[in-house]
Amino acid sequence: MDKRKRGVVIAGIALVVVLVAAVVGYRMLAPVNQGGNSEPGASAAATQENTPLLADYDATVYTGEGEATTLTQIANGRPLVINFWATWCPYCVDEMPEFQQIAREFGDQVAFAFVDSVDGRREQVQTTQEWLGQNGYDDLPVYYDSEREAVAAFGARSLPTTVVVGADGKILSASAGMIDPTLMRATLSQQVRQ
Repeated sequence: MDKRKRGVVIAGIALVVVLVAAVVGYRMLAPVNQGGNSEPGASAAATQENTPLLADYDATVYTGEGEATTLTQIANGRPLVINFWATWCPYCVDEMPEFQQIAREFGDQVAFAFVDSVDGRREQVQTTQEWLGQNGYDDLPVYYDSEREAVAAFGARSLPTTVVVGADGKILSASAGMIDPTLMRATLSQQVRQ
């Protein structure tokens, strides 16, 4: 086989590998609502059998005092909002006032976990705690992903990323980028009425 044909065959094989990876990735994420035209709290492609559960993606995070807890422990049978963020992320900082207001509105009816993506360089527990205090966010339930376990479990490659989990542990939505406050309130209102 000449070099040209071999190059075409290799390119074809590489394309097939990329397509297979894309299909597998899509199928893993398909049950999670990406904010399309579905109703708040509804998953576009999910059925009862294939809806992802928080327990399948549970991860250990840490309090500011270094105590370990898990996302399922934080939820404790309530709807849970997980927000992956960092102080150096401008969109994370921009949505923080709205998130703080939503967290106050829902109080103990909904659990919130603001998961700081600690990397030890740009983002450190101590500097984040100082930032929270200086900016009036020290009442938010912030947890630190010091071992990057939660980020890895949810594949949160961009910040902010927000995951909403129902009281039954089913993951209702996961989306990168800033939240839509109206949609978030509607989704959470529906969950607390159930």
